Amino acid sequence: MNIPASGHIDRGADKAMNDLLRQEFRMEVVGAGAECVVRLYGELDLVYADDVHDALVACPGHDVVADLANLEFIDSTGLSALLVARRVLESNGRRLELRGAAGATRRAFEAVGLEDVLDD
Repeated sequence: MNIPASGHIDRGADKAMNDLLRQEFRMEVVGAGAECVVRLYGELDLVYADDVHDALVACPGHDVVADLANLEFIDSTGLSALLVARRVLESNGRRLELRGAAGATRRAFEAVGLEDVLDD
C-alpha cells in the first residue's frame, strides 16, 4: 500500500498490485487412456464452479483426477462443485480423485472438515 506524505492511502495502487498478484482461473483437461486429469489454476469460485463440475463429469475414462496443486483459492461453491461431481461419477461406477491441494486450498477443505476427501 502506498502512503504518501499527505497520509492518504492510495487504494488504486493497492488494487492494481492485488490484480497483478491474483492468478485468473483456468482449467486444462488432459486425457491419458483410462485416466482423465483436470488441472485447475488460480481461484475457483462461484463464477467457474459449474464449468469445473461439468468438465469433471464429462471427462472420458473411468478414473478422473482433479489436480488442485495450482489452485490458489477455493470457495464453498468450488468445494461443492468438486463434491457433487464426485458423487455423480461414483453413482456411475467411476472415480474422482482430488490431488495436490496445498496452502489456502487445503485449509479450505480442513476448515469445513473435508480433508478426508483429499487423495494425497
